[in-house]
Amino acid sequence: MLSVKRDVEAFYAKCKEAADCIRDEVGRGLEVSVTGHNDADGLSSLGIVAGGLLDLGAKFIARSVFRREEFFETAGEHSGKLIILTDMGGGSIGELMDVFNGERLVIIDHHQPDRTEIPEGWVHVNPHLLGIDGESEVSAAGVAYLVMRNIVADAERYAPLAVVGGLGDLQDKGEKRRLVGLNESIVADAVNGMQLRVFEDFILHGRGSRPIHQALAGSQSPYLPGLSGDEAACLSLLVDVGIEVRAGDKWRTLADLAEEEKRTLYNAIVSHLAKSNQPTEMARDLIGTVYELVNEDASSGLRDAREYSQILNACGKTNNSWLGVSLAMGYRGWVLKEAWRVMEQYRVTLKKGLESASKNLEQMYNIVVLRVGPDIDIRHVSSVASILSSSKIVPDDKPLVVLGQEGGIVKVSARASPSLVARGLNLGTVMREAAAKFSGRGGGHRIAAGAEIPAERLTLFLLEADRLVGEAITKAKTQVPLGGDA
Repeated sequence: MLSVKRDVEAFYAKCKEAADCIRDEVGRGLEVSVTGHNDADGLSSLGIVAGGLLDLGAKFIARSVFRREEFFETAGEHSGKLIILTDMGGGSIGELMDVFNGERLVIIDHHQPDRTEIPEGWVHVNPHLLGIDGESEVSAAGVAYLVMRNIVADAERYAPLAVVGGLGDLQDKGEKRRLVGLNESIVADAVNGMQLRVFEDFILHGRGSRPIHQALAGSQSPYLPGLSGDEAACLSLLVDVGIEVRAGDKWRTLADLAEEEKRTLYNAIVSHLAKSNQPTEMARDLIGTVYELVNEDASSGLRDAREYSQILNACGKTNNSWLGVSLAMGYRGWVLKEAWRVMEQYRVTLKKGLESASKNLEQMYNIVVLRVGPDIDIRHVSSVASILSSSKIVPDDKPLVVLGQEGGIVKVSARASPSLVARGLNLGTVMREAAAKFSGRGGGHRIAAGAEIPAERLTLFLLEADRLVGEAITKAKTQVPLGGDA
């Protein structure tokens, strides 16, 4: 991992450099090719960049990819254009140089870079290069916003989308699930621009747009065994504790509850977890900081930023990224209706997969492995990893490694607890080194990373990942602070 002095002003200057490059190339008539990752952060960043290009009157094509190989496979389509990569590229500089050395390229990313040198004419905007933590302080959507606000006159309208991306990338690691670092300045831009409202409440999916029992059943982070995915059980819980679920002929939402009712609901959830022999501290993750997009309709599902991010993620993970990009660019109407249909199908698919998957955890010395079956699409592996890692089903002292196979390739998604990261574990390094040793590719963040490897080398990969995790934790234990006692 890079060890450089934190320099926010230099980072802002790099954002301006990228903006100037984009403006100049568009000004001289160059067509633009924008490619991003297919998760919520990637789609948010694509929406911000595409929206800014639309404001410039640029001719452009925006697309998302599940695997970076998809981008390299279409290399010929990008020739002679300004190439913009969002939420990808920072960890693939070497490969990009081999293929696009003669092209104009702007990389807007927040993943750990594999090298610092780039060809002349390229711009790489990445917080890690200037001592800023791209895992917790700013997401790709945040970087995209900081770039495009140098181009767009009323840029604060894109600030809420940067918040959506940060939440989609699970950067709400501050107290009460707050965004921290540069994300806080982006939140301030959105609030000052009267685009966002911030307060504390339940942070369940559908907090202000869905019936209470449906919102509770939709909880994925944390995943609540016996409640998540089971609307009947959630409705029964509400009735048992005396919470009115309807007001006249309308279902009530969490946002409709009085403070006393919210306390009653919280205590009921704690009691349910205790009776189910589940860790009651999971309930704490249900309360946190709400980021509300005030200009979105309350019934749209887009007013709550976390819910917005989950809809985008569902679009991306079901090969409907075009819907996510369209939503992020501001299209509503039938686009929103279709996105909701996709979201509901995605939730049903995940529920079925999680019910069986969580019972088949394999314990290795230093990692926990989960092999998902054919009932879970390979594109959903990262979502399964995120949900299960937040559910307390996996112990905090071992990272979770989720595997899904398609043809001869195994998709790997790994998650570590904050306590393991604090002890010195860097999953991005583990995935990169283990995959490279067995003809694969890997990388990511300290707390969340992934890889793709040949199926026939999976066992060797897992043994190496297990060894590297153990080595990292042991090394952290034996390190003595300078001037400290042994």
